[in-house]
Amino acid sequence: MNSLTGLLGIAGIWLTMAMVPLIEFLGLSATEATFLRGLSGVVAIGGASLFMRGLVIKPDKETVRLAVFFTLATVCLFQAVALWGANFSALFLDMALFVPLYFLWRSGQRISVVTIMAVSAALFGTVLALRIFDGGVLSLAGLLFSLGALLFNGLFIQYAGKATQRNWNKAFWMSLGLLLIGLPAVSTGGAVISGALFSPTFVLLVLLFSIATGVLNFYSAFTAFRYLSPVTVGVLILGVTPTIMLSSYLILGRGMEVDQLVGVGITLVSVLLFGIMLQKEQSKVS
Repeated sequence: MNSLTGLLGIAGIWLTMAMVPLIEFLGLSATEATFLRGLSGVVAIGGASLFMRGLVIKPDKETVRLAVFFTLATVCLFQAVALWGANFSALFLDMALFVPLYFLWRSGQRISVVTIMAVSAALFGTVLALRIFDGGVLSLAGLLFSLGALLFNGLFIQYAGKATQRNWNKAFWMSLGLLLIGLPAVSTGGAVISGALFSPTFVLLVLLFSIATGVLNFYSAFTAFRYLSPVTVGVLILGVTPTIMLSSYLILGRGMEVDQLVGVGITLVSVLLFGIMLQKEQSKVS
């Protein structure tokens, strides 16, 4: 049952991150999107805490560490995307899984063949889907920032399950970190505070994006981390990239070539089979 709850958390991550293409649809900048993700958590959880005592409390050391790791990973990712594009940056972010794999190896624990096969197939599918080697500008600075995103996101995955405070409290402090680094978007203007904000449709889509990719995404993540190991979560999160590509097709009408569809399929099938095998193993144990 615990692993099933963790898998539901993974499904929540996939569904909420499927709203990412709304950034382009709404004409938001990266910092505006960050500001909205942070604002949703601060307002929603902070407001609820007025009626539910203990929902937001002073963060302990583990919660502060998670908020810092996630904020730094976000900053590095934005810089990497600006320097050498989203495709290279997305691939390196997926490779954040190698951080918890390293910790697993260093502790002397065995890495299962199923895990190795799932990771290899999923990353291969991602390379096909993103067309990593079809041109693009190679940038040393972009590489360095991508490595930073890989490292900090990997550390976040590694330590997220060790933070013992309530999920809502952890989500609040992560949201506050994003809110702070997104503040420049408000001071410089943009779609969020432009005249388009008075369009009811625009407002509804902004709310959908903010709540889905913000507070709901964070809560789903901590639900997954509570019941699944860091490596397991890292493998299953690999399904986010093809999920975003499929939602881009639906939201933006962006087409995909045959090789990209094959890559999306390979990644999703690899991750889904890994999840099914995990569930079967847990059923045998229980």
